Amino acid sequence: MRRFPSALLAAVAVFSPVAGAEARELLAPRVDYAATYVLQPDGETMRMAHHASKMRIDTSSDGEAATIIIDPAAQRMLMLMQGMVLQMDMRERMPGMSFKDSGASLATDISVKPQPLGTKVIAGLTCTVYDAICGAGTGEPVHSLVCLTPDNVMLESVSKDQGRTVTLTATAVEIGPQDPALFAAPPGAQVMDMSRMMGGMGAMPGQ
Repeated sequence: MRRFPSALLAAVAVFSPVAGAEARELLAPRVDYAATYVLQPDGETMRMAHHASKMRIDTSSDGEAATIIIDPAAQRMLMLMQGMVLQMDMRERMPGMSFKDSGASLATDISVKPQPLGTKVIAGLTCTVYDAICGAGTGEPVHSLVCLTPDNVMLESVSKDQGRTVTLTATAVEIGPQDPALFAAPPGAQVMDMSRMMGGMGAMPGQ
């Protein structure tokens, strides 16, 4: 299974239904927006959008596109890739992963220091830098400096992950209403419930 950047996993953690109140208050967006980011040192692009407490994250790696849609109210995450729509319970482990790699484990591990560390101007917007710590599914704490607007739109994340620095920086941000259809499975798509499928297969090693 592909390994997602720590910045992406942190976003999943924040929107998990079991995320701590402090982390959600400091990190969860308060407005609708869509933003394009560049991930370094890989040079990949990523797009994030937020609407009515739902988050959509679009990534592409080695020509393989993937979309994650997070719905904290439904405690559900959808993954769209290779023409499939996979549905996962955010309180459980992801398919093929132990519990420590699940959204629930990530959310339990995430914490944010509320003291501001300074300000920046990125993509034409002013943001405040905070220190966040997330397990990132590895069991090892990942420290990230996240830069947030007053409405909690993330403009930058600088993380130390497995010995290297990973930077996610916004290059374009649009604040405004988003199409609700983008935050649901495509019409007519067959959704596979991974929780039921994996439950029928029994426990995975390491669970």
